[in-house]
Amino acid sequence: MPIEIKLELALVNATPPLRALADVTLCFPDGVVTIRRCAVFEKPGAPPWASLPRLPIEKYGKRIFAPFIDLSRNLKQRVLGAVLDEYRRKIDAQ
Repeated sequence: MPIEIKLELALVNATPPLRALADVTLCFPDGVVTIRRCAVFEKPGAPPWASLPRLPIEKYGKRIFAPFIDLSRNLKQRVLGAVLDEYRRKIDAQ
């Protein structure tokens, strides 16, 4: 049975390039997993992109981002694609 993806996305008034935050619920046959605060970014003249939640940390004097969750490549692409599709729908509806 395929995994169903449900989204709750909100456009945010934040420091650019952050444009939206999404909560993603993955529905499995025997339960659900919710990934909170997936981010959508967009810079002028560039297409939007999305990312799973990450924790900014400093390592060896540089700022890096550590992932909170790892998904298989295929599932990650599906999740981030669904987030971007919902973001585009919200932008088009404005």
